[in-house]
Order: sequence, then C-alpha cells, then structure tokens
Amino acid sequence: MTLQSIPHAHLLPDAWDRLADSVFQRKHFLDYCESYNPCNQRYYCLLEKETLLAGAVVYTLKINLFTFSNLRSVFKMQVIGLPVSVSAGGMIGTPSHQEILIKKILEQERGLIVGLNLDPELDTQPGVGMPLLPNLEMPVEFESWSDYLGQLRAPYRRRALRITEKFREVRQVHSACSEFSATHYALYLAIMDRTPSKLEILSQDFFQQLPPEFQLSTSYQGEEMLCWHITCRAPERLYFFFGGNNYDQMEEYQSYFNNLFLILKRACAEQAGYLDLGQTAEIPKMRLGGRLIPKQLFLYHRFALIRWLFKKLKRQIGYTTTFPAVHVFRTVQPLEV
Repeated sequence: MTLQSIPHAHLLPDAWDRLADSVFQRKHFLDYCESYNPCNQRYYCLLEKETLLAGAVVYTLKINLFTFSNLRSVFKMQVIGLPVSVSAGGMIGTPSHQEILIKKILEQERGLIVGLNLDPELDTQPGVGMPLLPNLEMPVEFESWSDYLGQLRAPYRRRALRITEKFREVRQVHSACSEFSATHYALYLAIMDRTPSKLEILSQDFFQQLPPEFQLSTSYQGEEMLCWHITCRAPERLYFFFGGNNYDQMEEYQSYFNNLFLILKRACAEQAGYLDLGQTAEIPKMRLGGRLIPKQLFLYHRFALIRWLFKKLKRQIGYTTTFPAVHVFRTVQPLEV
C-alpha cells in the first residue's frame, strides 16, 4: 500500500466521494472550505496500486489543548478532520484501512497532531486516544409533527407544547444562504462567545456562499430576529449545520428550543430518515429524542515523553461528561452511553 499526498480537493480522485459517508466529506464541500475557510488543507490517499482504500483531510489550526476544562494552552496543531465544526470525521474508508492510513500520516506530518471525530473503536496507536464530544442524531420515524407529539411521554409532550406556544406569533422565513446578513452573523458570534469548545470562527462570507443544498431559516418577532438555523439536506438525512440566537429575547420566546423543534418539524415533513443534530448541547437534544453517538480524538507527537504526558492528562484533555438515561418516547427504552 502506498501513500499519496494531494494539495487540493479538486485534484482528489472520483473514488473519494464513493467512500465518503457524509456530504461534508465530499470533494465539492472540501473545495468550498478551501475557498472560504483556508487553513493549509491537504489530503492523503491510501492506495493499493491505483485503487483508493482510504482518505484523510488534514489542516493546520491553533487549538486550546484543554478545550474541555478551565485551563488554556494554545498550540499550533496538524488536525486530521474537517475544517469546519461538524460531527463527521476527516477520514474515509473501512476502519482497518483508516488505521493503516493514520500510522502513515503520523510518519509524514510533523509537530503536534490531533485526530478528531473518529469512531471510538478505531485503533489510533501510537496516538493517545480519548473521548470527544458525542454527536446526537435521531431516526425520523414519525409521519408528521403531530405523530411525533403523540409518541412522546406526557411530560415531554406538555413541555413541547408549552415551548412551541411561545412561537405561535413568530414569523418564519426560509431562504437561500445568500440572504445571510450582518444580523445573522452577529447572532452566530454571540453563540461563539459562549462556546468553550469552539475550534474556529467562520466568516460571514462562508455562510453567504454555501451551496444550494443548504437552507437558511430565520425566525422574527415583528422585525426583530430571534434566531436562525442552517440545515443541509442529503439523501435519507437532514443535517443541522449552524445556528444563532438573540440572547436578549431567548428566555421569553424559548427560541433555542423552538429552533430545535423547527428543525425537527422539517425533518418530519420531509420524512428525512435521520436527523443529525450535531455536537454540544447534549441534554436539550436528548430531550428532543436525540441519541448519543460516541466520538474519539487522539493526540500524537514524535517525542515519547510528550505522549506520556498526554496519557497522564487524559481527564483534563478528553471529554468526560456523562449523561443520565432519558426516556422520551412512550415505547422506547432509555439509552445509556
């Protein structure tokens, strides 16, 4: 097996998209990220003769090593992952081929290397593996929003009705992402200011130029923007991509939760198959019906002493929060992760 390094997404082989599991791993979106979020992206392909077995996206970014604790120590890292904060990983191919590719990349890259959003069963040695923020997703097995409400246990149904009543007079506007304005961007920045686990802050241009499969949905009370979200439609799946909230009005209108309910309503109406709710805000999304999907990160440096330190600092670096089981639906047993 051989390793091939490719400098730009548009030069990747067509077989890349056939191995990709997510719309965010495909060449078109990777090329888009190069244009609107450049961070020294490069790509690795594991080949058997001319057959693509696995691939990886690598980029360079300054990251706080202790993102999930109160400590702060920022380092420039070589990141195996996608250059935008989504739950999909930056590797494609079978697990066994991904493991081979990881070892080859660790031989090739220099400095501090981190792999993000990987399957927790993946063997990342000699990297030091540890838990990462889980993803949340839910199967959309409801014929309609009313059917979803009918399947909820009574306390969760009452809660959903109480929250959505706050949005009874709120106006919804659905548009292309080209309508993403400075006001939308200000609400995005407000969330970023409150997010300890952020990796990057995207530009307004990044949102405005998103491809047609991305839709912007905005909620207004009169002329005041309460919240917005961007979703991406793919076959059998609806992705929650990003959102923003007006914190001055959030409690009165319960706009954070209503934003989530609006996304779920669309998933029900379109029979999306699965709704990918992304990472962070685990408890609200679990109360919606989301299921935790564990993720792994790993850290690597060529110096054995530094790897030893990573092992000693696992609890400070990795994501250690646990969540109680939630029994949202009348006929579904609680899920424990």
